[in-house]
Amino acid sequence: MADWQGTFGDQYTMRNAELADRTKFFQRFLKYEIVDAFEIGCNIGTNMKVLERLGIETIGCDVNATAVNIATLNNLKAYVATGTDVDVYNTFDLVFTVGVLIHQQTAELIKMMKEMVRLSAKYVMFAEYVGDDEEVPYRGERHALFKREFGRIFESLFPQAELLDTGTAGKEMGFDNVTYWMYDISNCSSEDGFTQVARESSDEGEREEFIGAPVGAFGKVGVS
Repeated sequence: MADWQGTFGDQYTMRNAELADRTKFFQRFLKYEIVDAFEIGCNIGTNMKVLERLGIETIGCDVNATAVNIATLNNLKAYVATGTDVDVYNTFDLVFTVGVLIHQQTAELIKMMKEMVRLSAKYVMFAEYVGDDEEVPYRGERHALFKREFGRIFESLFPQAELLDTGTAGKEMGFDNVTYWMYDISNCSSEDGFTQVARESSDEGEREEFIGAPVGAFGKVGVS
């Protein structure tokens, strides 16, 4: 498995140190009058910097200490934490991820989506590569990148979420052809759609089980 907290994560950070400007992409969300935001998987703070320039107070977390150190040196508010257990108890207008859900195995994906809803008072947004529930080889590592229909999974877990906007973002917006979803989750409970998640050892490549998860929510995902 990929070690996002160690050398593998450090290398990822260095590869993504200079990304194209994403101002045009995030401007589309200004109409929602967002005051503050929290980014899960902020890396060095590229997206946070854009939101700060747009007048949105932003905090982020990342599992990689090297990335967080770079973000804080750039006067951004970031700290080391996983996206499945965020040690924050206040809420934000917007909680979002960009290119983070694709790196989660299924049990962690559910936990991360649950955390996003818990932390958000109004909106959840994610921008990811999509695919037909498939694991994709990623720099020689297994269990490191999964293309899925993330919107379908989120809506299955949180049926009260209201889809406000979805579409694609390409190089003109600083991305490599991702799909984004923007939801109003103000009527959601963090327990919507499922009651318990149990899994066998994913490290051994065994099937993960999801007790109480909506039927058909994950398709083929969970078999590695």
